[in-house]
Amino acid sequence: MTATIRDVARTAGVSISTVSKVFNEYTDINKKTKERVLEVAKQLDYAPNMAARTLSSKTQKTIALILSELNINRKSTMPLEVLSGVYKYTEQTDFEFVFYGTSTEKQKEKTFRQFCNEHNIAGAVVQGLKMTDSYYQELKITNIPTVLIDIDMGNPYVGTVSIDSEQAAFEAIEYLISQKHRNIGIINGSRDAKVSILRENGYRRALVENNIQLNEAHIQYANFEEDIAFLISQNLLKNNKNITALFCTSDIMAIGAIRGIKEMGLNVPDDISIIGFDDIILSQYVTPRLTTVAQDAEVLGFESAKLLSEIISGNTDSPKLRIIPHELKYRDSVKENETN
Repeated sequence: MTATIRDVARTAGVSISTVSKVFNEYTDINKKTKERVLEVAKQLDYAPNMAARTLSSKTQKTIALILSELNINRKSTMPLEVLSGVYKYTEQTDFEFVFYGTSTEKQKEKTFRQFCNEHNIAGAVVQGLKMTDSYYQELKITNIPTVLIDIDMGNPYVGTVSIDSEQAAFEAIEYLISQKHRNIGIINGSRDAKVSILRENGYRRALVENNIQLNEAHIQYANFEEDIAFLISQNLLKNNKNITALFCTSDIMAIGAIRGIKEMGLNVPDDISIIGFDDIILSQYVTPRLTTVAQDAEVLGFESAKLLSEIISGNTDSPKLRIIPHELKYRDSVKENETN
């Protein structure tokens, strides 16, 4: 049974009007009382549907894009491309579009259900969740229409739109092997990101299928950050002088690795070959131009919104997993290994 404002008031030991004032952000409520009410509301999974007060006679059709740990900068515009894709779909339909950012800490303050109810959201496209996030656990059992980018949850109310990250990574490593590289390092993203696990699986599978012994020391993590990849690349190559190629699971990390390698007095690709992942705009303009796995972030956003609308409408025949094509872009950062 859904909790009501009366349940919150009774459990918190306050009046209904006090609960109402807390959620309407009145300033005459002391901090201790406010914290108590919010904590009880979270425990009971209660959230007032603010927008329903003015839209009670209308069918709510708002799609939200929720980006976790939002990181938009001049070098990577992928979140904006996903946003553009979702927006383009809603422009073609009668759905409204809203955008929110969240974080691991914010998810601890309100449940996913509370967040959606408060903002009167019919369904959400979510990107960037880590497996340790509270939303990740909640989405396993939610009945709120949701589409995750890059994560397959196995919940009939939760769809997935993604490229085949494991296969894409497998193909990248196969290409390096075809260029006679056998000592290949990987700079991966986060241990808690499903997409990182899949790309590492592809790396491992390619080595196994080509009878190349796996060296666990060749696997490092840089949290998808350029400056960390800069340092990791140097440490990796100093401690493993036999490495002739690096696979970076994002272009941003590949760019950091290129900087790190150049600072060591080495050359890409003459000394070390590099493959990135994403095909961000900058990958075509760095020196050397980056060989990378391309995925179309705008298509990911568009198809996610499309699938979400089908889940909202109750289309049970629609497949809940959609795989978007990827492509290996051959540029200048990989060279045939001549040391073997």
